[in-house]
Amino acid sequence: MFNPYANGIWPNAAAGSSNPTGTQQQPSIFGALPYPTPPGGPPPVWMTFKLSAFNPTILNCTVTGPQARTYFTARTDTPGQAPGFTILANAMNQPAVVIEWTKPHPVLEIRDVVSKRPVGQWLALGEGRKYRTMNVRGKTYVWAPEDDNISLYSAGLGTPQTYARIYRDEDEVILQMTVEAVQIGLLEACVAAALLLQCGRNID
Repeated sequence: MFNPYANGIWPNAAAGSSNPTGTQQQPSIFGALPYPTPPGGPPPVWMTFKLSAFNPTILNCTVTGPQARTYFTARTDTPGQAPGFTILANAMNQPAVVIEWTKPHPVLEIRDVVSKRPVGQWLALGEGRKYRTMNVRGKTYVWAPEDDNISLYSAGLGTPQTYARIYRDEDEVILQMTVEAVQIGLLEACVAAALLLQCGRNID
């Protein structure tokens, strides 16, 4: 099964790591702990998206959703001396996400959602290198390993809310999102995160 500590996503926790003294404090990850839905609250309604048809990797794939509808297509060029680009185009063939594989740090832009910035800044490693934060439209979320999944939670104090989870299923990657997460505009960001966290490349 998928190991979220492998392939450069997070270093193995057994290796041990700590923030250098003076490092800026990250948002609290109390909200990233895998608590169940609050008592009395309705269970979330999930939508399933599949990243499949790898050619040969997830950086060239098709993203389908409910009713097998194609939502996005990811295409990555084969660079010579150039850094190379991964373009995630929507169903109307318009670029929704652009990843530029510059060295030493790749950069990303999500149309109308996230301005151009280093991937390692957008999916920043948190304290202890055990989770990553993700900022979308001014709000911070947390991607944290949980069993064979990587789950997206609300950040901050209080009972956390689960928005999405990523896991591997044979030759495809499954992204499950709550209807609320899609409604508040997290779809493109979560698909981009799934690509980056599963691609096996260094994103820091």
